[in-house]
Amino acid sequence: MKIFKITLLAALISSPLAAEGIDKTWEVGVFGDYIKSATGKDNKVDWQQIEAGKSIGIDLQKIISDQWSARIELARTRYDVNNGNDKDYGTRFGIDAIYNIGDTGLYTFAGVRRFLNVQNYNAVNLGAGYNFAMSERFSLYSEAVVYRDVNNGYTDQAIKIGVKYAFGDVKNAPIMKKEAPQKVAPAAVVAAPVVVAAVEADSDNDGVIDKLDACNNTPANVKVDSKGCTLYSEKSVEIKLNIAFENNSSTIKPAMVDDIQRLADFMKEYKDTKVVIEGHSSAIGTEKYNLMLSQKRADKIKEVLTDTFNIDAERLSAKGFGETQLLSKGTASADNTLNRRVVAKIETTVSEAIKTN
Repeated sequence: MKIFKITLLAALISSPLAAEGIDKTWEVGVFGDYIKSATGKDNKVDWQQIEAGKSIGIDLQKIISDQWSARIELARTRYDVNNGNDKDYGTRFGIDAIYNIGDTGLYTFAGVRRFLNVQNYNAVNLGAGYNFAMSERFSLYSEAVVYRDVNNGYTDQAIKIGVKYAFGDVKNAPIMKKEAPQKVAPAAVVAAPVVVAAVEADSDNDGVIDKLDACNNTPANVKVDSKGCTLYSEKSVEIKLNIAFENNSSTIKPAMVDDIQRLADFMKEYKDTKVVIEGHSSAIGTEKYNLMLSQKRADKIKEVLTDTFNIDAERLSAKGFGETQLLSKGTASADNTLNRRVVAKIETTVSEAIKTN
């Protein structure tokens, strides 16, 4: 006994490193289960008043990934029939898809079954289980499952307990070999001359050094040319005003003010712009009266721009055109509404700094 202990100790000391685990590829299990037949079958003569059954079986499981497995199952069941006064035997086989829930040991599964007992039928099943590892290769498992008979509409229930054995190659840790340190003769160290490049100042960080920078303090987010000056692009901007008036009226209603404000805001942003405000009328009435009315409408818009929005009057001009520029030649209500209008359009070109991003 002493010699055996010494030999075993020597083997443990001399072995490289213990196995870390196995790469599982297949698992084979044997199990027993209890099936409770659907309530209703025990009163049916054509089902031989079948009640509960006890099974033994075997299953084979293919490990596909850490989460997924596929399983085939075969079981032999002894049923209580004729109100428990007799026994009958049946066979069950089928397949499942299994999903493992992380590393918890819990899993769910779904599949199909073929039952061959007092009546033959097909079923779909859904269940959940728990796997308890006893070692690298052996584990206990238990399951609860329901079987839905797709031929007759009954639902059976079952619980299962079994033991599994896993097949797969052993994963060994790499053998770490300790090498003796080698003696290395000290090498002669020769100090290399250090060359320090002169750094020239770039105060505004635009990539052009100060002595070549013709534009100091350019903004950090704009592109510059070779002289350090901001690069600009030309952009066209415009705004249109089109306000309709009621028949024989030059009254500015509150709803019109928002459109007039848009024109005012544009002129405040682009301060070099000027605008001609054009008044127009429908064809109803005399030419002289319509010319006067259209001028009055244009003047009203100008008045709101100057008095309400503080636009310089020198930047505005108002001109009435009467019925000389009709948009629609008809005299129907829709035509007249279209022609009773004040329009203005400003279009200008502005320079805008080119951004770096």
